[in-house]
Amino acid sequence: MTVLFLDVVGSTALATELGDARWRVVLTRFRATVRQELKRNGGREQDTSGDGFFATFAEPVQALRGAAAITAAVQQIGLDVRSGIHTGEVEEVDGTLGGIGVHIGARAMALAGPAEVMVTSTVKELVAGSGATFEDAGEHELKGVEGSWRLQRLKSIEIALPPPLAREVSAERLAGLAPRDRRRRWLVATVAAVLLAAAVVAGGILATRGSSTPPGKITLLQLDPHSGNVVRTIRDGTLGCPCGANLFAVDGTLWERGGMNGDRIVVRDMSSGQVQRVTRAPAGSIDGAVGFGSIWLLRSVVVAKGAYGVPVINGVQRLDELSGRPVARIRLEGDLTNGTIVVGDGAVWVLQGDGTLDRIDPATNRVTGRFDTGAFETSIVLPTGGKVWICECEYHEVLRYDPGTRHGTTFHFDEQPWHLVEIRTPQGPTLWLMDQQGATLTQIDPRTGKPKQPLGLSGHPTQAVQLGDSIWVAAGRFVDRIKLRGRERTSIPLPNGVHATGIAADPATGRLWVNSSYPAQPN
Repeated sequence: MTVLFLDVVGSTALATELGDARWRVVLTRFRATVRQELKRNGGREQDTSGDGFFATFAEPVQALRGAAAITAAVQQIGLDVRSGIHTGEVEEVDGTLGGIGVHIGARAMALAGPAEVMVTSTVKELVAGSGATFEDAGEHELKGVEGSWRLQRLKSIEIALPPPLAREVSAERLAGLAPRDRRRRWLVATVAAVLLAAAVVAGGILATRGSSTPPGKITLLQLDPHSGNVVRTIRDGTLGCPCGANLFAVDGTLWERGGMNGDRIVVRDMSSGQVQRVTRAPAGSIDGAVGFGSIWLLRSVVVAKGAYGVPVINGVQRLDELSGRPVARIRLEGDLTNGTIVVGDGAVWVLQGDGTLDRIDPATNRVTGRFDTGAFETSIVLPTGGKVWICECEYHEVLRYDPGTRHGTTFHFDEQPWHLVEIRTPQGPTLWLMDQQGATLTQIDPRTGKPKQPLGLSGHPTQAVQLGDSIWVAAGRFVDRIKLRGRERTSIPLPNGVHATGIAADPATGRLWVNSSYPAQPN
């Protein structure tokens, strides 16, 4: 097998110079660029650690082309990388590649300079006749490897490798990077947990000021899914959050999220839909989840102290689900700003903005695992079936990360996922991609990542739930029903003026609650 190792030259100094926030933007673009070129050239990502990559190729010429393409592509960001390539025997232990061949590739990279691809003489001999040209780099003793090894610098393969970037050119290109629009895509379980946590922590009832819904408009309706009839309508003008999925059924209670920024929470009676209390999310709450009889709140709270701020909570706060009393605080290292917390597969998971995944044992309140997933989008996470699924939605990709092997596999899709949906069937959980722009719902094979035939929807979907033998989707002017067996789709048209953005299922009555949102007005 041919192995490729690469990393960013001078990354420590760059991170210090740019600061944490800008460096995360640069690192995100870097990872996306490398992954794109690996796919184009037949490479398979084996591991990602910080600003480094370990990839494998079936043929050495593919590795040369991939390394050359990456070297040129990342210069457009303002970065130089160094690379090392070797072809040899590798061995797999517990899903992780190792052996002398892997070790030699890593050592070759360590001897490369900026914008250099250092290869062993083995690689040069194997690609004879490919048109690749090399420059002799002399013999070297590789640490941990017996004997001397003759190395070669790749000079060209179809095109010449570029020289290292001048410092001023690098600075100009780095300065031109702007953060991508990271739209927050809320998952059903995640948002429900945030709302529950916010209600408990904030404690009292806040009067609603400045309704964001036009007077007299339907804000909530209850459907009989079998007949399609509207059972109940509510016109309380409480919310109207134009923020996507915003209705959730948790433990027999109906939760609704609204307000201009989605920070107003309404707790409703599940059977009648009547408001029980309204509250705001507490300051410093980034995300939340519920499970194991507790509320898990991802928080980063700062208290002003003179001219400076002192962080007082940077981690996970565990609350009792019923009383709301603090149970434990779990400190986490890293930046939680763009983080997400979810519950699943017997643990609590926190995915930080830099792609670091923390696993928390709810029995001990301790972090029992820390993983570098290499994820560059961190707002949609779904743990199921022993894997953690991460939607890299901007790039039409989904990353399946296996904490057991510390290996990630990326699946690419023609359509752009909007979020991931888990639907449980008698045969086990199934995974679906929701594409809002293309108005489709697509089941994917969790082993191969292969999508099944996309199912068309009536409008732009925002939220999906399971009730009985069907998936029910809030899709604007309609609620769509897709039967799990046969995949037959039918639609329930909604009353005039209703635009469905949220949907929740009540298993006790077999009915659906549908939220209708309107453009928010200032509070």
